[in-house]
Amino acid sequence: KFRGFTLAFGKERKNLTLNFLNSILNKDEDSYFVDINFLDKERLPDIETGKVPELDILAKLNDGTLINVEIQVTKQEYFSKRSLYYWSRLYAYQLNKGQNYDELKQTITINLLNFNYLPYETCHNSYHVYNDKTQDILIDDLELHFIELNKFKLSDIRKLRQAENWIAYFSPKCTDEQREAIAMNNPVIKEALNYEMVFSQDEIKRRQYEIQEKAIRDYNSTILYNRQEGLKEGLEKGLKEGLKKGAEDKAIEIALKMLENGSDVNFIADVTGLSVEKINEIKK
Repeated sequence: KFRGFTLAFGKERKNLTLNFLNSILNKDEDSYFVDINFLDKERLPDIETGKVPELDILAKLNDGTLINVEIQVTKQEYFSKRSLYYWSRLYAYQLNKGQNYDELKQTITINLLNFNYLPYETCHNSYHVYNDKTQDILIDDLELHFIELNKFKLSDIRKLRQAENWIAYFSPKCTDEQREAIAMNNPVIKEALNYEMVFSQDEIKRRQYEIQEKAIRDYNSTILYNRQEGLKEGLEKGLKEGLKKGAEDKAIEIALKMLENGSDVNFIADVTGLSVEKINEIKK
């Protein structure tokens, strides 16, 4: 089962967020991030549409580093472009009129993907700006991480690095029993699991989370079904029309259910693929 990212992190659990970031970014004792300030995501709208990007974490660290972490549950063909676009928006957002370029700080994006995307067997891949010949880094301001949770392979729990402990925590490849085994020797993972247990006992929060999870599963199932039906027909026109019509009808149906249960409009847009304008139209 895919783990809800916001169950583990947030303003009330800075220590977990910092541990996750320091682990994934492989920070040593001299470069540890020691504090984090969560930023308002409304401050980073899309220039053309005004839509706020669905960043699960948008924050500034104690040394000025900006970071965004995003969970992506549905596969997108051009996700690398999307990730770079939002990175560039965050990087440019730092400067106000009249400020100098030397005030720009390192900006890091971490993508947790619930699907396979890159053509590598490793589950964690990172990217920087290198010289093609010497491999020297031009500037460390750009750093992109892609963590493909379905590629994670758990071997010996006792030999896991801290970054691997976190990837295991979120990976659908790990069972609850394996997570509990990891938590026995890892206080921060244990704390995350304990909070998740408290969350699961809160009927209202749990119900809302289950509705959102079901909406995501229904949407993915609809896309898969329509694709299979289109292939059976063997007609390109039928495939395109069937996918578009069927997916849109199902997306509207899912959006209505999520609206009835009080889900956020931007979250619904991210899950269903419908525009915020369309969802607001349905809402009326």
